Amino acid sequence: MSEPIVFNPFAYEMHEDPYPTYARLREEAPAYHNEEMGFWALSRFDDVLEGFQDWERFTSTRGVALEDVGRGSAPSMIGMDPPVQTKLRKLIVRAFNPKRVGALESRVRGLARRFLDGFMEEGRSRGECDLIAHFAALLPSDVISTLLGAPPEDHNDLRIWTETLMHREDGVAKPPPAADQAAINLLGRFGELVQEKRKRPAEDLISGLVAAELDGRRLTDKEILGFCFLLISGGNETTEKLIANTVHQLARHPDQRTQVVADPSRLPAVIEESLRFRSPTQYMVRTTRCEVSVHGETIPAGEKVVLLIGAGNHDPRRFDSPEKFDISRKMERHLAFGFGVHFCLGARLARLEARVAMEEVLRRMPDYEVDESGVSVVHAGNVAGLATLPVRFA
Repeated sequence: MSEPIVFNPFAYEMHEDPYPTYARLREEAPAYHNEEMGFWALSRFDDVLEGFQDWERFTSTRGVALEDVGRGSAPSMIGMDPPVQTKLRKLIVRAFNPKRVGALESRVRGLARRFLDGFMEEGRSRGECDLIAHFAALLPSDVISTLLGAPPEDHNDLRIWTETLMHREDGVAKPPPAADQAAINLLGRFGELVQEKRKRPAEDLISGLVAAELDGRRLTDKEILGFCFLLISGGNETTEKLIANTVHQLARHPDQRTQVVADPSRLPAVIEESLRFRSPTQYMVRTTRCEVSVHGETIPAGEKVVLLIGAGNHDPRRFDSPEKFDISRKMERHLAFGFGVHFCLGARLARLEARVAMEEVLRRMPDYEVDESGVSVVHAGNVAGLATLPVRFA
């Protein structure tokens, strides 16, 4: 008889390699219940997809994480359902339409080249660096901070505070004191920026939110701060992990990297496979509004349900050879950006940033090598990816 499945999403090994546990959950406990931690988990692709789509049975209004995100944080539309969520989403969705995102490509490319120039000049004598600290963490931070309207001198602080906000200790759901303080720091700085934009509006997202109206009224400071928290966390952490994960996987599959170097037009497919293979967001949480029957189990009303994106994206019912990284894979859809009313607002921007980043990395150092002995993973709740990625380059 096999050992009982123990799934604790905050355990370190789940961040390092969750896939064996995910495979057991899908086959042995597709409606898994962790009574001690007080949650259920759905791991098959179709079940996760239904959880995202059916907001009437699986509500976001009681939080989308198993843990608190810091006592200084502000509520945002990610923790709401229609119709309120729909109205708020309309206020910001235009900033991420194809035309506006496409217009950002030259800015993103300029930043990518500047950061690459910086570390390649500094590392020229030794030909090595941590690609996350010198590139993957900096690019999305600068892009989203600039879009929000934060001055350049704030970008590093906003990035560090966001990383600290997400960090969790091994096996512990409760945020450490540093995460609480990071949330307070973010709340304070964004609060200052909101007041500055009220006095001196500019062409940025915070100014747009200050001027926006909802049902004939202006947004409150709390509502604007909720947008800021949502955009800075999604724009920083997950895009950073997407870039780093993609660099790592191409190093592990040099034959596929050679194909992409020869034909950069394949990069969009590479990005989609990277999103599927190692989804930067591994899960989101919903709460049942009523009893829900799944795979012979009855989940009572009011229960937390973890929608396991990472497990669904490796479901063999949906993907052939899901444990294989394959840039030629034909995919109709994956779950990395969620689905339904809460589909990630910044998905188009994240794809643009990742594509441009990879174009520039492969152009400048097509034969880079990763020092696997120095690779480490983040320990940050539902965010999965690398904390360090040492590379060597010619």
